[in-house]
Order: sequence, then structure tokens, then C-alpha cells
Amino acid sequence: MSLSLRIIKPEQTAALRQSLLRPHQSIEEMQYPNDKIQGATHFGAFLDEQLVGIVSIYPETQSGEIGQKRVWRLRGMATTESVRGKGYGKELVNAAMKYAAEQGGETMWCNARVTACGFYLKFGFQQEAKEFHIPGIGPHYIMSIPLIL
Repeated sequence: MSLSLRIIKPEQTAALRQSLLRPHQSIEEMQYPNDKIQGATHFGAFLDEQLVGIVSIYPETQSGEIGQKRVWRLRGMATTESVRGKGYGKELVNAAMKYAAEQGGETMWCNARVTACGFYLKFGFQQEAKEFHIPGIGPHYIMSIPLIL
């Protein structure tokens, strides 16, 4: 069994987004608003050609400014249950951070589910604000990290 990471099309993220992150929503709702903006990049982790993990990044500030290259948003990070704890999620986030830094990114941020905060803290992400609730999804924190090449 061999793991490979590669850039994928946004449509390729939909099934895992739906099954792992938002099972209460339809597959059609899995295209996020910024999936196709200039600079948006989507990574897939493949185990013997089966997609087992995804993450998307966008040149987007926390205030919603699109297209600049200094601040990047990480979104839709997920791995299948069968590969959790095996380092695939770590590989995906590292690839996303490296790519954003290579594009001139200085900071990456995300809305992290409370249950995933420990995962992001291992990378050096820091919680920035009070816990908030996304309807239908649950409690989150804004977390961010400086990007270094």
C-alpha cells in the first residue's frame, strides 16, 4: 500500500466532504463558495488510488478578502476513518502549508471544529478567538499559524 498526495479538482472533494464533514447536507451543497476562485487549490491523499483524505486552501483573509496571497484559508480537511492516526492528515496539512508559503503566503487560518483543535495545535496553530457555533455543524475556533518556507 502506498500513499500519494496530489492536487485534485474541487469536484473530487465532494463525496468525502459530504460523508465525513457534512452528512446532513446534499452532495450538491459540497461545493464551497471559493472552491473555484483563482488560487484555490485542493489536495487529495490517495492510498493505492483510493481517495482517503482531502484538504482545500484559498487565498482568503478572515474578513473574506479574496485573491491576495499573504493570508490563506484551510478548509474541508478530512480523512477516512480507516486511515486516521496514520499521518495522512498531517501530510495533507503540511502539503497545503508548503504550497501556500510557496505562493507568498505568510499566514494560514481555519475554522477548526473543537474536536479537531488538538490536531491543529500539533502543527503550531493557535486559537485566536472565543468558541463559536456553526449551525448544523457544531462548535469551532478560529486558529492560525505563520507560514515559513
